[in-house]
Amino acid sequence: MMRNVAVSVFVISAWVGVAAQTPGTASPVYDLAQEVTYGGIVTTVVPVDGADGTVGVHLNLQVARGVSVKVHLGPAMFIGMNDSSFLSDDLVLVTGALVAHDGEVALWARTITKNGKTLVLRSADGTPRWPHATADDPDGCGVAHGAVRY
Repeated sequence: MMRNVAVSVFVISAWVGVAAQTPGTASPVYDLAQEVTYGGIVTTVVPVDGADGTVGVHLNLQVARGVSVKVHLGPAMFIGMNDSSFLSDDLVLVTGALVAHDGEVALWARTITKNGKTLVLRSADGTPRWPHATADDPDGCGVAHGAVRY
């Protein structure tokens, strides 16, 4: 019974946090002070192809009925080299900062946990753990791109 209450409170909190974020209120850069944690089910894995042949990994995460969060993870190669993978229907816990870029708000993940294993994507200050983000790749997913339409 207590577990159901705790889960319900978490889901309501997640929904309120997601509903409150708009491109005008989210930071344009990773802000450690604005970190949030969402738990939910991966509904879609979105590969983002770069002109240089790299592939970034984004997710749609359902955090409550009818409420989804766009999550930017990092380069597919970095994720794979760290013995991780993500598929639709995976239950995950993601910590990161909501960032506004190209008119969209997405959660730039710092950590993601699946089946008790945590993948650390960014250092404690929000810096990507893979080779550099650039001006063309500000979300640091490893691919230079504009807004991704899910």
